[in-house]
Amino acid sequence: MMTDVLRRSIPLLLTGALLLAGCAPVAPEPSPPDEPPVHTSSSQPEDPAPPDEPLPPEPLGVGTAAFSQPGELTPGQQETMLALLTRYYDSLAELELRGADDLFAPEADAQRLGNRAVWEYMVEVRRMQRTDLSLLSYTVELDCREMEEGEDGSITLLVAEDSVQRFRATPDVDSEQRNVYHRFTLEPLGEDRWAIAAHSQLDTLYWTVMGLYAYRPLAAAIRSPAEIAVYYEERVEQLLETARQDVTLRFVQGEERDISADHLYDRDAAVAYARRWVGERSGDWPDYSRNGGNCQNFVSQCLLAGGIPMDTASPGVWKWYGSTPDDLPRPAGRSAAWSAVGEFLDYARENSGYGLAAVADAPYYTGRPGDIIHLGAGEDWRHTVIISQVVADGEGNIEDYLICSNTADLRDFPVSAYAYTRQLLIRVEGWNGW
Repeated sequence: MMTDVLRRSIPLLLTGALLLAGCAPVAPEPSPPDEPPVHTSSSQPEDPAPPDEPLPPEPLGVGTAAFSQPGELTPGQQETMLALLTRYYDSLAELELRGADDLFAPEADAQRLGNRAVWEYMVEVRRMQRTDLSLLSYTVELDCREMEEGEDGSITLLVAEDSVQRFRATPDVDSEQRNVYHRFTLEPLGEDRWAIAAHSQLDTLYWTVMGLYAYRPLAAAIRSPAEIAVYYEERVEQLLETARQDVTLRFVQGEERDISADHLYDRDAAVAYARRWVGERSGDWPDYSRNGGNCQNFVSQCLLAGGIPMDTASPGVWKWYGSTPDDLPRPAGRSAAWSAVGEFLDYARENSGYGLAAVADAPYYTGRPGDIIHLGAGEDWRHTVIISQVVADGEGNIEDYLICSNTADLRDFPVSAYAYTRQLLIRVEGWNGW
C-alpha cells in the first residue's frame, strides 16, 4: 500500500566534503559491461562471508529527523537510512572511504559492493580536481514520496533529497542540490532493527558506476561476493582512468576562434533566469524531466532570456513554438536543437548566419557566466548546464565553474563535482541579425 508524503529535515554541519548530484538526460540503456564468468562446477568454493570490519567511527555531523506524520516510519527505519547517508557524506567529507557493510542485509552483496564502488569512485574523482571540493557545512532535507510494504515485512521507500552545501573552494556560496531520488528497501531484523536489502540513487552517479545493476540485482549474473568485488574493482579503475584523462584534457582541449556577433548576449539576464528555475519549473514551458531530461530545454530558455532569438531561418533551426517535433524552418513546433543535447551542440557548431553566435568547442578555461558546458562520456554528450559563476585563483586564473542545471537540479554547484568528467565549453558571443 502507498502512504502519504513524509517530510524529514536533517541539518548537518561537517568539516569535509559531500556527495554529487545526478544529472540528465537519461541516456538509452547500454549493454551491460563485460562480466566475469559464472562458475557452475561442483568444486566451486563456497561464497566467502563479508570480512569483519571494525565499528565505524562516529559521524562527523549529527543529524535530527522530523516527519510531517510521525509514526509512519519507526525510529529504527529512520536511523538505518540516516546512517547510510551520513557515512556516504562522511566519506566525501574526509575523502576517505567509510565502511557501511554492517548496514546491509547478508544476502545483499551486489547492492553492498555496488554502493561501496560508487563511494570510492566519487572520493577519487573529487581528489583529482583543481579545487578543494570538501565542505565547510551542509544541510539536507529528505522527503519520503512513496512507501510500500512487502508481504515479508520489508518496506520500499522512494525518497527525494534536497541539500545546501558550502564547498571549501567557495566558502561564501550556497551550492544547492534539489530532487535527488533514493530508493531504499529495508528488511526487518527484529526489535525495530532494520537492514538495507537494496539502495540506489536514481541519478548519473549510480548509473555511471553501477549501470544497469543499480536498478536490478547483479547476483543473477555473478554468483559470489568475491566475483562481484572483482567486477566492481575493475569497473571503478576503468572509470577512474577515463576520469584522469578527461581532467587532463581540459587543459588542452578546444580551439580559440574569432566569432562576430551583431548583438551582445545579456549574460546577467540568462544567469538570473537560471538561478530562478532550479528546483521548480516555469509554467510557461513544458517540463521534459520524465521524458529524457529537462537540461537542454532549461538551457535554451536561459539563452532566450539572455536575448538570443529563436532561429527559424538557419539550416539547424533552434525554436520552441509548441511540443510537436518540427525541424522545418518555420515558427511552429519544437526543433530537436531546442531540447536535445547533441542536436544543440550541432546547431552551435554549424550556425553562421542569423541567430546564435558561439564558439562551440572553446578552450575549456575561457568561460564566463552565461556560457554553456556539455557533459558526457567520450563524444556521447548527455547533459547540458549553464555557468553561473567563475571560480578563479588569486591571479585570476580560472580553476572551476559553478553551474545551474535541471534534471539534476543544481544551483551554483561546482561542475567538477559531476560524475560526468568529460566536459566541453560552448562560449556564447551573442547573436546575429538578418
